[in-house]
Amino acid sequence: MDASAHGRTGWRAAALSAAAFALVLACTMQARRDVPPQGWWAERGPVVPHDSFPADCSLCHAGGDWRDIKSDFSFDHLAETGVALEGRHSQAECLRCHNDRGPVAQFARRGCAGCHEDVHRGQLGQSCETCHGQLDWRPQGQIAEHNRTRFPLVGAHAATACWRCHEGAQVGNFSRADIECITCHAADLKTAQNPDHLAQGWVDRCDRCHIPTSWGGGGFNHGTWPLTGKHAAADCADCHVGMVYAGTPDQCVDCHLSEYNNTNDPDHMALGISTDCKDCHNTSSWEGANFPHTGIVSGCLMCHQAEYNNTTSPDHQATGIGTDCESCHSTNTWQGAQFKHTGITNGCAMCHQSDYDNTTNPDHVAAGFPTNCEACHTTNSWFGANFNHSFPITTGKHKNFDCADCHLNPSNYMQFSCTHCHEHNQSKMADKHSEVNNYTWSSPACYSCHPNGKE
Repeated sequence: MDASAHGRTGWRAAALSAAAFALVLACTMQARRDVPPQGWWAERGPVVPHDSFPADCSLCHAGGDWRDIKSDFSFDHLAETGVALEGRHSQAECLRCHNDRGPVAQFARRGCAGCHEDVHRGQLGQSCETCHGQLDWRPQGQIAEHNRTRFPLVGAHAATACWRCHEGAQVGNFSRADIECITCHAADLKTAQNPDHLAQGWVDRCDRCHIPTSWGGGGFNHGTWPLTGKHAAADCADCHVGMVYAGTPDQCVDCHLSEYNNTNDPDHMALGISTDCKDCHNTSSWEGANFPHTGIVSGCLMCHQAEYNNTTSPDHQATGIGTDCESCHSTNTWQGAQFKHTGITNGCAMCHQSDYDNTTNPDHVAAGFPTNCEACHTTNSWFGANFNHSFPITTGKHKNFDCADCHLNPSNYMQFSCTHCHEHNQSKMADKHSEVNNYTWSSPACYSCHPNGKE
């Protein structure tokens, strides 16, 4: 904020250190806190001459010593001049702009530079509003603006003080800075011991391995061999023997040959399984490998004879289920097999007698249900059986009833009851059906006349 045009106490912000500038600005704001726009801060010195002001002093002054401005003095700047005073401009003393240094329009045409000295020495352009607003000089959005340069501020760089790279930033000097990492991180290079960067000859281009988020851990860019899963927690020396980094092998088996040789479930060596571990395994765990079965021509039993022999649900050997496991199973898991029932001629009970015997909702044995399970069930699941029931059970309000809601005798599903549930009175119904031939108070009679559950 340049006040040199107003008197003897002007200063240049660019000549101050950051601490001095902040102190002066704070004192200035404190001293001027109660000075109205039509007033004047005495510390600036005498008011400038009024040679170009209107001759009628009473327009502004109260009279007497002419030091006091009229208490009812007001001026609608927007209405009178067409220029709105916003933010801190609405609080500035009138004489800061309207004085004898020249016509105010002359300086207004220059924009911010008409009143405010460019402490950035022209290095950041003339558009002050890119970083500054009218409320105060504190810059805003400088991170986004910096991203337009050759060096976007991301990660830890976004939280770094400007002066760490721009030495004159305290006084607004943002001269071009070197973007090479080593310019700022020479000290980090000297102290980097795990591994010893200087011994390895790594003296420049930090960005080949590091990213701005962090020097180590998840921030380390391991290049063509990303450190994920268990590899992320491994020590450098686990792979770089003797801390020699040039020519380090980059195949799984180079580190995991012993695991390959000793694996017997299945025996990798005997079966000739590839030594490219990542074909089946991931970096999180050896367990849960997803083996790609492409190229297997000798049948599943070469590896899975024990699983076939020991399976009891159903007993594969006893029921004569084929040994071509892939006809029912996938290569992801044994569970959830989709058995193809094509060719089954001896009925479902050959495999599912225990399921039939143990079913209690409803009790198939007690109710005398047939063992041709496919009449109600599908081959995908026992649950959700679709019993071919006549009306009204499958429609309307009866649609979601449980079997036991109507079939009260679990040992005889030929019997059902309507009268135990519906709010009918036997004598009342007898009167209502007095003209119905052969009317009887019984559920079969109800159903014979009301097959869809309606009157």
